Amino acid sequence: MPAVASLPAPPAAAQRRRFSPVASASLRRVASGGGSSWRSERRLMSELERTVTAGAAERVIRSYVGTKSERAALAALSRLLMDSDPLAIPFYEAVTQARWFKWSSIHAAAVAALLEANGSTGESRSLISDSISQHLQSTNEVALFYCDLMAAFSSRGLKDKAMDFYAELRSMPLSGRKTYMAMIKSLCLLGLPTEAEVTLREMVSLGYQPEAFQFGSVAKCYGKSGSLADMERVIASMADAGIRFGIGAADTVLSCYSSCHDHSKMLAWLKKMRKLRIAPTTKGYNFVLNSCSSLASVVQELGPSLPLSTTGLVKRLKSVSTLAAEVELVQELLASSSVLDKAMEWSETEVKLNLHGFSTVSAYVLILQWVDAVKGRTLPLEVSVVCGIGKHSDVRGEPKVRELAQEVLSRMGSPLQLSTRNKGRLVAKRDRVKQWLASFPVPEEGTDQSPDATSQQPFVFTLFRKLGQFFSNLV
Repeated sequence: MPAVASLPAPPAAAQRRRFSPVASASLRRVASGGGSSWRSERRLMSELERTVTAGAAERVIRSYVGTKSERAALAALSRLLMDSDPLAIPFYEAVTQARWFKWSSIHAAAVAALLEANGSTGESRSLISDSISQHLQSTNEVALFYCDLMAAFSSRGLKDKAMDFYAELRSMPLSGRKTYMAMIKSLCLLGLPTEAEVTLREMVSLGYQPEAFQFGSVAKCYGKSGSLADMERVIASMADAGIRFGIGAADTVLSCYSSCHDHSKMLAWLKKMRKLRIAPTTKGYNFVLNSCSSLASVVQELGPSLPLSTTGLVKRLKSVSTLAAEVELVQELLASSSVLDKAMEWSETEVKLNLHGFSTVSAYVLILQWVDAVKGRTLPLEVSVVCGIGKHSDVRGEPKVRELAQEVLSRMGSPLQLSTRNKGRLVAKRDRVKQWLASFPVPEEGTDQSPDATSQQPFVFTLFRKLGQFFSNLV
């Protein structure tokens, strides 16, 4: 590992965080941290952005790692690695010297890949060698580390290096279900569906039972490469492997067809799920709606004629979409209340719509469904929509779902406002919500019928929303 003091002066923040590479799901989970670790992480990033020398960066890093919890430090390290920040390297060195340090295959692989990408091949090899000799006891542990290395190097475009690790992996005596599952995942990340399927069949032949996720990964990999026939063949082979068609398998199939935007097949699967009484999950809801390009365009534009009801949405899609199956997909989901029922929480004091886990496209559709559902019902004392504060957004700290919910509900004339106690929650009292629902819906020709609404209203709503966010952040 390089010494922190030997590093050149850190570049400007804009240069350090110029892109975010594809990160492993495990790295993203660690980076999500908790509420308190996220806030301390933001302060850390601000301090690092103000440093101008390597020595100053070293002091900030060591102070942070020395005073914060393990969870906070690992979340910050994961975020630096995902942002390809060179300071992730000295940060990792500081973490290895902490009293609570436990070696992690995922972090070691990610740091080795970052070193290689930055041209420090020797240091990368040294880190890999030291990790194997000092922290790994069995062949299976080494094999799992090689799988993490394949994933980390491929995410940075270092496919040749990743294939070297695969060659090493294949030269070892492999055993264990976990090893094969990790190898299938890494091969799919490398875009090698044929090799991944061979490994899947080898896994089955050895008596290790795969899950729907492994079949889905291989099928989706075929789909991304354009081999739709092979994708469907792998999907069909799930039943032969004894995998029951349940929620997990249904999500897997929807994910495969959404990756290649096959709306007709997705519609057929949704209808099959309805017959089998298998309700779509949040993931399935996202898979389907995110694949509808016309719907995504409507949500992204947030134009003055944005539909504010489910009826208006279907009407709009019929006029703009060239794919009949896309409109039918949306109608199929609107006809089911299963996802909405799980996202709504009723109690004697509050009814809450929880938008955690939903994409912006899905959140928009769910809000329209929610308004339809609460009309005419007896409401408790308080009504709220939980949106989050952007901890899990692609750009962390940008609450895209909250911004969309505020925009849509404002155009509806809703009384729900950002809570002063929870910046990720919109809230209103029952009486005001009842008055609003009694006067809703507005005409569907636009969000406002005034002569100059087309040009002025989106700007006005956006201006007030941005001012509200600015002052809430100050508080």
